[in-house]
Amino acid sequence: MNILIISPFPLLPLSHGGRVRTYGLATGLARAGATVHALFPWQPGVPRKEFQRDGITCHPHIWAANVIPAILGDRLLPPIVALSGQPFALGPQQRLRRLGRFDIIQFDFCAYPRWMELLGGRAKIVYSAHNVECDLATAQPWRRIVRGQALRRLARLESGSIHAADLLITCSQTDAGRIAELYGAARQTEVIPNGFDDALLAIDWDHERSRTRASFGFTPDNVVLLFVGGRAHHNREAFRFLEQDLTPRLALGARLLLVGECCRGRQSSDPRVRNLGYVEDLKPLYAAADIGLNPVTYGSGTSVKVIEYLAAGLRVVSTAAGMRGYEQLRERIHKTELADFAAVITTLGRTPPKVPPEVRELTWGALGQQLHRTYTRLCNRTAEGYM
Repeated sequence: MNILIISPFPLLPLSHGGRVRTYGLATGLARAGATVHALFPWQPGVPRKEFQRDGITCHPHIWAANVIPAILGDRLLPPIVALSGQPFALGPQQRLRRLGRFDIIQFDFCAYPRWMELLGGRAKIVYSAHNVECDLATAQPWRRIVRGQALRRLARLESGSIHAADLLITCSQTDAGRIAELYGAARQTEVIPNGFDDALLAIDWDHERSRTRASFGFTPDNVVLLFVGGRAHHNREAFRFLEQDLTPRLALGARLLLVGECCRGRQSSDPRVRNLGYVEDLKPLYAAADIGLNPVTYGSGTSVKVIEYLAAGLRVVSTAAGMRGYEQLRERIHKTELADFAAVITTLGRTPPKVPPEVRELTWGALGQQLHRTYTRLCNRTAEGYM
């Protein structure tokens, strides 16, 4: 099976939850036996020409619209809206012709519904929805002068992507229901939840924890808290809450690790807080931590950080918004209001790592197998239709 994944956002580095999901499922499909290609915008630090990584053939591109989000930022209008302005005839059409034929063309995010319509005769078209984009965008503080127009444009893009696709993929049943409520039923829907790197299950966390905590200078009495977040607005707001509101209320023995683009370039005046910025390999940080935090106040889709915390054996403290889509894991997540985070953390204290058994089924390898079976059925139904 030949699969092409098209994303309007860079795929590497894996500094955002959306990139982690796209890449994780792509590697899972490759391990399941598919031939997987990925077409995405180039950015510095990534080879400019075709390259191989983890079974994926990566095709970075440099097209006119790539630079628009960098110029406008993410406060004026949703990046998906900005990226949707890329003309199909100026770059994409020729590039796709050179790549050849595919059984499945999977579009991540909803920037290109017109492309999906144009390519519908060449392959089965899949829309992989990471969020309910209109719900996510409505909660963000866009500039008032363009807010209404941008949200209406985003709704058209989202609706167009859903109805141009032979298959809609969501990361939770909640999202699938909300999409149907907003836009009507898709032709076919499959829920593929967010997952985590299979390698996390092979780690001896007891051994790694003592070694890694010593390297950070943590004592056995320290309770180490971890937050990982990309640069999305809800993660930046969570970072501010943790640094400004939560830290003063923590016990003296608590230590806070803040990781990701949400805190890049920032330094804390509190010696208990370490702002590490983007870290490529999170495993040592998972090993050092006792509790994973997710104090976001809004969002859509599901949070990759939550399932990774659980896969590393951490206790998880989250808002209701932070654990959205994980209702089946509600017994494993300590849900609370922001005002009660400090109290819940004090109650939990230090605990030995333990991976919930139901989480073990959510590796990217297992989810890739599930998605591969779904794609096989989709292609077989097409073949049967011509018999």
